[in-house]
Amino acid sequence: MTSAAARSLAPSFALPDSQGRRVALADLLGRGPVVIVFFRGHWCPYCRRYLGKLQANHAKLLERGVTVAAISPEPPATSATLARDLGLSFPLLCDTCGDAIDRYGARNRFAGTRTILPHPAVFVLDAAGSIHFRSINRNYKKRTTMHAIFRAAEEILSPAAG
Repeated sequence: MTSAAARSLAPSFALPDSQGRRVALADLLGRGPVVIVFFRGHWCPYCRRYLGKLQANHAKLLERGVTVAAISPEPPATSATLARDLGLSFPLLCDTCGDAIDRYGARNRFAGTRTILPHPAVFVLDAAGSIHFRSINRNYKKRTTMHAIFRAAEEILSPAAG
């Protein structure tokens, strides 16, 4: 969790989704909390499993007014295939240049400086774009729990939040 005093604004981005449509962070904000998930790619079994868990919880998140978007360095065609294969109803955003991955501090530097590979990461933002929760897992097998995501979103949604 990020303390109220230490909260910072999430870096903005505008990325193509799996259909090639441009999605900006500003488009996602304003309705309620936003969950941004960075994942490695379609080839990663841990990522696939995690995206499946997000999908299984997506309706519950939507009921609470929470928007979900997942970002990887893969191109739209690959992301479209992944979204179809997994039946994903939230957008997969394509950061092929690695700009958002870098701005959020999620790039895996162990993979080398020329490789765009994010660590698995989750950011939960309020409707104004302030980061309330961040988790960057250096171990690609470890993922933020759904419980932690729901808890962070509920803290934002509760009247005492802030």
